Amino acid sequence: MKIYFINLGCKVNFAELSRLKDIFDKRGYSIDCSILDADIVLINTCSVTKLADADSRRIIRMVRRENPQAFIGVLGCYAQLEADKILELTGASAIFGINRKFEIPDIIEKLVKEERRVSLVEEIDNTKFDFAFSADNEARARAFMKLQDGCNFKCSYCTIPLARGNSRSLSFSEVLPQVEKIVSAGYKEIVLTGINLSDYRSDDKNFYDLIKLFATSDFPVRFRISSIEPQIINEQLVEIIANHEKICPHFHIPLQSGSNEILKKMKRRYNVGQFQNNIGLIKKYIPESCIGLDVISGFPGETESLFRETYEFIQSLDISYLHCFSYSKRDNTLAAELENQVPKQEKRRRTRELSDLSKWQTEKYYKNNIGKCLTFLPEKFDVTKNKVFGHTENYINVCIPVTKPLDNIFYTVKLTSYDGKYAIGELI
Repeated sequence: MKIYFINLGCKVNFAELSRLKDIFDKRGYSIDCSILDADIVLINTCSVTKLADADSRRIIRMVRRENPQAFIGVLGCYAQLEADKILELTGASAIFGINRKFEIPDIIEKLVKEERRVSLVEEIDNTKFDFAFSADNEARARAFMKLQDGCNFKCSYCTIPLARGNSRSLSFSEVLPQVEKIVSAGYKEIVLTGINLSDYRSDDKNFYDLIKLFATSDFPVRFRISSIEPQIINEQLVEIIANHEKICPHFHIPLQSGSNEILKKMKRRYNVGQFQNNIGLIKKYIPESCIGLDVISGFPGETESLFRETYEFIQSLDISYLHCFSYSKRDNTLAAELENQVPKQEKRRRTRELSDLSKWQTEKYYKNNIGKCLTFLPEKFDVTKNKVFGHTENYINVCIPVTKPLDNIFYTVKLTSYDGKYAIGELI
C-alpha cells in the first residue's frame, strides 16, 4: 500500500512522524508517493493556537478533496483535544489519540478494510514515554531527538498539557544508546527536543545532568538545545555550555511578555528582572551566543502601555531573533475567562510591530558576526544556483557559493556579508 505523511507543528511532532514513517517503510509500505495516489494519508496535527487548529482542519479537507478514496488518519495534539469536532467537520477516516499513535502501523490495515469512521482517543497514559527521532533527512545533517513529553506547568493560555499529558522522560540509561543509533545513521547535529525539555527527569537525574552527559560525550556530533524555560537557566548550565564545544551556544527561551503584570496573569514562573539577569548571564559567559525568544502579543488585559513595556524590554536585550504570536483564546484555559480581551486587529498590529523589531535584531546580530570564522554544517545544496546552505554553531543561516555539494562534515567558514536573509560565507 502507498502512504503519504503530512506533519504540522513542532519538532517533537516531526520526530514522532519520522519514527512512524520509518516503521511503515520497514514494513514494506511505499512511502514515496503523492497525496493523489496514496491509499493512506497520515496527518500529524498541531494545536498550539486556534490558527493551528484551523490549519489542521484545512489540510484534512484538502486531502479529502484531492483524494476522495484515501483513508485519512489524523493524530497529534489537535486530534487528542478535538476528536469529535474533527470527525464532524472534516472528511477524516480515523482519529488517533496520543496513546495510540505508535499502534497505527499495527491496526491501520484492519481500519482501512472496515471502511468506517472511528475515534481512538482516550485518557492519556502519563507513565508511558514513546521515544522518537527524525529519520528522513536525506542530507543526514540534523536529527531531532525526543527526550521528554508532556508538561506539568499550568500556564493560563496553554492547552498543551491537556493534549500531551504530564511530564515524562526517556530513561537516563537509554539516552546514550539512542544517541549511538542516531550517530550510526550518519547525522552530525542532534537537536534535543521535548514539550518541556527543561523538566527532564529520570530517577535522580535532571536537565543539568542530561546536558552534562551530552557535553562530555565522545560522539563526533554537536548537540543543539531546542527550547528551555527561563527558570532553568543558571550559572551551572551556562558554564557547561561555555566550556564544552559539543553544545551549541544557542538558547531559545519563551519570554511570552515583558510585563510583570501580564506574566503573573499568564502564570509564568519568573519576572522581568529575573529574565533580564538570565540574558546577561548567558552573554557574560558566551558573548557569541544566539538567543531567540517566544513572545505573545494581545494577552487579555494587555493595554497599549503594557505592550510598550514588552516592546521596550525586548528592545533593550542583546538577543538575535523573536518568534512572535498573537494571543489565541483557547477553550478549557483560565485565560479564556479573563476580562479585557484584546481585539483581533490590535493583536495583529502588535505582532507585526514585534516582527519588525525581530528583523532589526536579527540584522544586528548577523552583521556583528561578519568577519568571524565559525563552524558550519551543510544542510542543503541548490543545484540550480550552485549554493550550499546550513547553520553555524550559533545558529547563523549561511549561504556559500560552491561548484559541487559539500560532504556531510563540519567546515570552518568565514562570514563576509549579509544579504538580508543569509550570511554569505567562504570556506577556510
